[in-house]
Amino acid sequence: MTMVETEPRVLRTWRGVGGSVAVGLVLLALALIGVQVYAGLHDLPGPGVGVVLGHLLAAAVAVVAQVVADRRTGWVAGLCGLAVLVAGATTLWVFWWA
Repeated sequence: MTMVETEPRVLRTWRGVGGSVAVGLVLLALALIGVQVYAGLHDLPGPGVGVVLGHLLAAAVAVVAQVVADRRTGWVAGLCGLAVLVAGATTLWVFWWA
């Protein structure tokens, strides 16, 4: 039995990279929620509500864009994949590197 490929390998790879970044942003947001809860329970400052909300927003944008990318083809899928990467890079820049 042979497998029929319906889309180019580049697009499949692009979707995989975008999905990995989206999952990473979700896990990072969940980790920050855990850190903030722990800090709140132990009277520590923690990362702050603004940082946690920023990560949650970035994760939501990335997941929505990735779902659209997975369900569409062509330039729409590529553009949504790019949106996922931009959300990830912006989050890292604003909250971790700057």
